[in-house]
Amino acid sequence: MGRGFIDFLSAMAENEREWIVKRANDGRRVARAKGVKFGRKPKLTAHQQNEARKRLQAGDSARSIAKFLHVHHATVLRVL
Repeated sequence: MGRGFIDFLSAMAENEREWIVKRANDGRRVARAKGVKFGRKPKLTAHQQNEARKRLQAGDSARSIAKFLHVHHATVLRVL
């Protein structure tokens, strides 16, 4: 009896987990349809990205631009 009951509870938990995942995915789908953006917000605004591109093309180093914008130099290089 104990083994069967554990199996039953396990099946119920697995089924509930599938429902939770389905509801979460449905919610994400609805949010995307409404135009919600997912993920981390960009460190640099569009204006800052354009400024970084101009300065890189002008010959400034990524580290000096990063110091000016208060971000890591990899963030500046990612703008390219």
